[in-house]
Amino acid sequence: MAKNFLKVPLPLTFSILPYQRHSREIAKLVHDHHREVILHLPMEPQGYPKTNPGEGALLLSMSEKKIQDALESAIDSGFHISGVNNHMGSRFTENRDSMKILIRELSRRNLYFLDSYTSPRSVGMAIARDFRVPTARRDIFLDHVTTEDFTRSQINQLIRKAKIEGTAIAIGHPHESTLRVLLEASKLFEKEAVAVVPAGELMKNHPSPSEK
Repeated sequence: MAKNFLKVPLPLTFSILPYQRHSREIAKLVHDHHREVILHLPMEPQGYPKTNPGEGALLLSMSEKKIQDALESAIDSGFHISGVNNHMGSRFTENRDSMKILIRELSRRNLYFLDSYTSPRSVGMAIARDFRVPTARRDIFLDHVTTEDFTRSQINQLIRKAKIEGTAIAIGHPHESTLRVLLEASKLFEKEAVAVVPAGELMKNHPSPSEK
């Protein structure tokens, strides 16, 4: 599936879960194709442990050292990453103290934070701004309904939002339906005069509140 998404004639950013069977292989493949790679870092969701974010997840029950160790292990897994976004994390991203540990490490490594925005109460962007870490958040999910018609409607919404606000960020998943829509969407973006760029180009390095 990763090979198929590399055939999409758009500069997609590939967000890769750590510790999966083909994680490193896919990251290297994407990097070799000169596409941007970021780490899709599992974080605690609402409903945990019934809802399991997967191996290597950052959890609120962890000590600062355990969060730091898990974070370093995931980042150092050889992905050639330029940033991090959260997988799940609707509970973790609401917690200021835990997010500070994450953002501080991203600052140290010159990585950006893309907030998947799985909770409207996420403090991710605010803390990233405090640490002057380049940041932005997801505007649209392309395929939480896995049909081509729905994904097409989300693409249209993405284009409208980009035209109104200047930029917009969409997150999709490796579904067959998403692949088919993206393969045809390049002509639509061109027709609508909307440029598609790697996610890193849309990150904003905001000054901290004290500097405004």
